[in-house]
Amino acid sequence: MPLASTNLINLPEAAARTEYGLSTLRRHIKSGTIPAVKLKGRIYVRPEDLDAFAAPEPVHVPDVTLQAWAAQMAAKAPAFRPEQRSIIMSAFASALGGE
Repeated sequence: MPLASTNLINLPEAAARTEYGLSTLRRHIKSGTIPAVKLKGRIYVRPEDLDAFAAPEPVHVPDVTLQAWAAQMAAKAPAFRPEQRSIIMSAFASALGGE
């Protein structure tokens, strides 16, 4: 990691920024997941490397798995009146960006 004109943050600042514990950050630094440097006995990371590590990753569920889950939930659901079904369908459509 080049140090020229790089803003570095120490591990306590990194922990506060990401809400990961110090031991978790140290483990990922040791494994190489988070690039870091040691200066005068202290460990520092670049904010952009830390942000890349802490960024959420989207979860992709295969359609077959989602269909199986939906069928299982539908089988466990109680019987709904037509107006209740409309409310539920509307809520799902709204949450999924539909009409």
